[in-house]
Amino acid sequence: MKRFFSGLAMVPAAIVAGGLLASPAMAQAEAREWCNPVIGWGNVPVTTAGGGYAIHQGSFPCPVTTAVQQTAPVGGLQREYLVFFDWDKYNITPAADRVLSDMVTATANQPVRVRVVGHTDTSGNAAYNQKLSVRRAESVKRTLVAKGIPAGNITTEGRGETELLVRTGDNVREPSNRRAQILPTVAPTS
Repeated sequence: MKRFFSGLAMVPAAIVAGGLLASPAMAQAEAREWCNPVIGWGNVPVTTAGGGYAIHQGSFPCPVTTAVQQTAPVGGLQREYLVFFDWDKYNITPAADRVLSDMVTATANQPVRVRVVGHTDTSGNAAYNQKLSVRRAESVKRTLVAKGIPAGNITTEGRGETELLVRTGDNVREPSNRRAQILPTVAPTS
């Protein structure tokens, strides 16, 4: 009887080691490009021990892009930067300031246009969240202007709680949704 139970304990480990972790579906998921990766220090997407992106609840397969939509990174400039905010706040945190500084450094001496999109979580009413998302975008713009990006090259908009990074129900304080997207593109020279 004792040998029977010890044998059962090895079955789940064998299934995990041999079947689930090396499944074709997992290999396909690792090979796919995922949108909304978690951005860590140094503006580098957080990766797993196996080298793939850290896939979280808000991740989704990236849509196929055409040559018109895709902008090649120039000198380390990313297509998107994310900064996060405390609940019901729009002030730039030290971590957000580092991200914005990294973006400005990556644009060194290049004409850049920046689109800033503010977002909120679902706590509070929609009208208030819309205004808060605009304040967050404007706060990012002020910081970028202070760091040397011309104000005329920055557009802002607020999306309120309409485009959640992590899907939640109403009145949920989700830190990942309290963010601003910074979308820089190198402006064509004439």
